[in-house]
Amino acid sequence: MSFKNASSFSRMPTALQLRIAKHQRILRIILLASPAQLKPHIKDCVVNEGSLMIYMSSAAWASQLRFCSAQIQLAVNTQSKENIKKVRVRVLAPTPFTAEKKSRKIIPSEENIESLRNNADTLSEGRLKNALLSLSNTLLKQNK
Repeated sequence: MSFKNASSFSRMPTALQLRIAKHQRILRIILLASPAQLKPHIKDCVVNEGSLMIYMSSAAWASQLRFCSAQIQLAVNTQSKENIKKVRVRVLAPTPFTAEKKSRKIIPSEENIESLRNNADTLSEGRLKNALLSLSNTLLKQNK
C-alpha cells in the first residue's frame, strides 16, 4: 500500500479539514527552512502534542534532514502557534516494484528484410555489409 495524502479523500469533516490545513501550513514552513537538496524528499508532516514528525522518501535523505532538525523546530515555533519540543524523522515505505509492460516488437516485413539483404549484397566487403547481413538474418529468425 502506498502513501496517500489525506487531502485526496473527499467528504471529510470540517475539523479534519482544518487539521490537514494546519499540517500543510507547517509543511510549507518546514520546506522553507530546509536545504534545497532535501525539499523534494520531504513528503509530509504531522504535529501531535508538541512533537513534529517529518516523513521522508528515503533513509539517506532522512539522516540528512536530522542535521537540520533544530533549525526546522525553531522555524516552526516562530512562524506558527505551535510549541514543538521534539522533531522526529521517519521514512515512508518504498513504493512497490511494478514490472514494466513488455512492448510489442515491431519486426519489418519479409520484403523489407529481403531489401536489406539485397542492399548489403551490392556493397563491397566491409563492416557495413556484414552488419546489414547480420541484421537481416536476425530479423528473419525473429519473424518466423
